Amino acid sequence: MLPPDKHETHNQQESCRLDCWLERLSDAESTRLILPNKAEILKCMKCSFFNEVINRAKGRRFADQKTDSIMKLLLDQAISYTSELEKKSHDLRKRVEVLTILNKVSDALLKSNDLEKSLKVILTGATAGEAFGFNRAFVFLVNEKKNILKGRLALGPENEGEASKIWSYLKDRGITFDQMIQEILYGDEKPSNNLTRKIESISIPLNPDSSVLAQSIIEKKSFNLKSLGGQNTLYLVKDIQLGNILDPSGFAVVPIFLEIKTIGVLVADNLITHQPILEEDVSALETLANQAASHIENIALQRELSLNLQELERVNKLLRDNQEYLLKHDRFADIGKLATTAAHEIKTPLIAIGGYARRALKYSSQANQKDLEVIVKEVERLENITSQILDYSRKPKLILKEHNINELIREALLVLKDKIRHQNIQVKTNLCQDLEKTKVDAQRLKQVLFNLIENGVEAMSDGGVLKIETKKQEKYVILEIEDTGSGIPEDIKKDIFVPFFSTKPNGSGMGLAVSKKIIQDHNGHITVESNLGKGTKFNIYLPSDN
Repeated sequence: MLPPDKHETHNQQESCRLDCWLERLSDAESTRLILPNKAEILKCMKCSFFNEVINRAKGRRFADQKTDSIMKLLLDQAISYTSELEKKSHDLRKRVEVLTILNKVSDALLKSNDLEKSLKVILTGATAGEAFGFNRAFVFLVNEKKNILKGRLALGPENEGEASKIWSYLKDRGITFDQMIQEILYGDEKPSNNLTRKIESISIPLNPDSSVLAQSIIEKKSFNLKSLGGQNTLYLVKDIQLGNILDPSGFAVVPIFLEIKTIGVLVADNLITHQPILEEDVSALETLANQAASHIENIALQRELSLNLQELERVNKLLRDNQEYLLKHDRFADIGKLATTAAHEIKTPLIAIGGYARRALKYSSQANQKDLEVIVKEVERLENITSQILDYSRKPKLILKEHNINELIREALLVLKDKIRHQNIQVKTNLCQDLEKTKVDAQRLKQVLFNLIENGVEAMSDGGVLKIETKKQEKYVILEIEDTGSGIPEDIKKDIFVPFFSTKPNGSGMGLAVSKKIIQDHNGHITVESNLGKGTKFNIYLPSDN
């Protein structure tokens, strides 16, 4: 209510009495009492009607004195209660606004794969409204190669004059947070502001003694630096230019990091308003930094992945350009050298791509997950091809031990059982029971078995029978792998063991070439028999006394 003071007219007093909470308290028809806020209670204590009521209770009697004391105590408690209630209400509103802004920032980040735009969204969140409401915000990112923190982006005014222009512009046009985010995501790209250009020129060594910013990311700890003089600010940041930019009365530093990755720091201050930074403000900033961490890392991984894919494409083009020439001229020695060089060249970016792709998949949004899964799968296929090329071109380094060939066949079939079952293929084996152990490299021989069995399975797309037989013949152990597939045309049968030759759309052309070389490294040989439309049989001869 707005009660009158002692100078108000009688009519005003009567009007106020109609809304007076003491009047409502005594109203028999009132079902509930709406307690006044702190300002109303303080106003009531100056109201002539209120004081008239209170004074009637005063007297010399003990009961009157106690009633007066209790009334004063109740009023004090009411003021305290309403003050606490108003504070809780303010805190609740602020938390709701924090959550609202965090939700909007999260939605905006999911729509952006551009690092510059994403950082602007994050800094806009840090300077938005009552929730965060910092005058200015800055982001520094870790450069792992140079082991430094590099200034990346800043948002906010440099001085009071610029602040007045910016804030008046936003207020006069009623620009909302949502509109600012939409402008960042879909508006025209704007040139860097002067504050960003200053920040971009700052590099901070990543050691805890170099700056409080470096200390924050190394220790993964936030700092709320309050009431600092200019010299103290400079001492903490250890950089003259940055010390001259930040508010000497205090600023907050929050690390941006993942469990296994340091990304950067988020810095915020109130240079214009000099509003003190509370611990709850730092906590809100930490929540924003945590939200930003995985998204910034995901963008960085995608960028690295793109660069490595470009390098891989360049190397692959070089390989394709030379492959046709070399094959036409039967320069197999040159092919071996080229294959080894190309495989080594390809393997380096492949390892990086595979690593970045798997890390990006771990932190990716649902929208990017399918694309990243395709990349991971294709990288694994290329890694397999490069391994095959190296296997084909390098000198043999076999680990020869005595093994039962039948057992190796059973192990290979066990590994491939799901693929065989999926193709609706029946397996028939006729394994020689008194087959002696043979000195072979088990892993290399299983690689041959995998290649030949998979070829047979893929040749029987509509199902069929896969026959595997072992037998002894003079000084050889013989393995026969036969399918009932489509067979191999006579005009290309001579080329099936040639490196890079393949009739499959996605084939590497290295499987049979590598298999033949592995058998030759064992001092054995491999032959093929095929009837078009009936099937193909590979015969492997391994010396029994190898």
